[in-house]
Amino acid sequence: MNDNSAKNAIPEDNNTSGFTEPFEAIDIASVALASANVGIWIMDPISGKFLPSERTRELFGFSTKEDMSFEDAMLKVVEKYRKIALEAIDNAFKKQHALYIEFPIVAIPDHKQRWLSVTGGFSSPNVGNSYFSGIIMDVTEQKQNDLRRSKFIGMVSHELKTPLTALKAYVQMLSNWAKKQKDSFTIGALSKVDTQVRKMLNMINSLLNLSGAEAGKIHLKKEEFRLDVLINEVVEETLFITGGHHIVTVPCDPVSINADREKIEQVLINLLSNAAKYSDKTAEIEVGYVLHDTCVEVSVKDHGLGIAPENIQKLFLPHYRVESKETEKIAGFGIGLYLCAEIINRHHGKIRVESEPGKGSTFKFTLPL
Repeated sequence: MNDNSAKNAIPEDNNTSGFTEPFEAIDIASVALASANVGIWIMDPISGKFLPSERTRELFGFSTKEDMSFEDAMLKVVEKYRKIALEAIDNAFKKQHALYIEFPIVAIPDHKQRWLSVTGGFSSPNVGNSYFSGIIMDVTEQKQNDLRRSKFIGMVSHELKTPLTALKAYVQMLSNWAKKQKDSFTIGALSKVDTQVRKMLNMINSLLNLSGAEAGKIHLKKEEFRLDVLINEVVEETLFITGGHHIVTVPCDPVSINADREKIEQVLINLLSNAAKYSDKTAEIEVGYVLHDTCVEVSVKDHGLGIAPENIQKLFLPHYRVESKETEKIAGFGIGLYLCAEIINRHHGKIRVESEPGKGSTFKFTLPL
């Protein structure tokens, strides 16, 4: 192209952007939502009126012009997830904090299950004319990829567990032999090996349980057992693995519950291990429980890093980890709290966290009596 042709290519008004008035008048928000293929919804906190966009109706299996109330939408949610979804939405609505939840629905036209992700919040909390609104997305493909990955992890973890179990048995045999020989060096070395094997087995068990949870295959084997005895056992195990931390068991009256002992043990191990990981070794960790009329509430309190309010809602999602300078060097898969929530939900209990950055966290879960 020569100089003359280049000059002729530029409009006479020197508007090199090429934008025209109609283009500049385009609603950027609407274009962005359409491109992202997401729906929007608005709820009036006073009247409770629910206003879904056309895309939101489509995602729930309704036609774009068909009326859809909030109750109509919730009836499409798979039954075992419906109560959890309603509680999360109600809690966010009443407390006026952010909402993030995922659940599967079954749409009428094709009767196929698909997963939806709902994010929302108040436009201007504690101010007049505020409203509850958010977006909704189809995350089915992501969920299917997660399930495939989880199945692979479960298969590999199962293969790894077999040799580690054998290794643990050999370590125990050698340890017993070393004690008879009064060989203090070998006893100390084998004790460290045993600690690392236990850590590996705990990680593998977590991965296996993740595989089961994401496939909806957490099976409970309920039995009657003493909760106070289990807590003492877990505290002793945690001290053996982590070492150096000061864990205090709050004195409680003995109580027996009917639950899956192994899985409740896993929940306690996860919560205590997290408290130890995110706390200074000089900081105290408290574990105990309180009896209510129909349930027992267990709590694990630490005085560690704490959690920011915007991260609390996502803590119990799979593979979610709080990213900060303080946590980047702390090992973990981001699956422990997700598994805790799944196990407690299967027991018809509830799990929550109270936290403040820099002042520590208190994780609480309930189990029916």
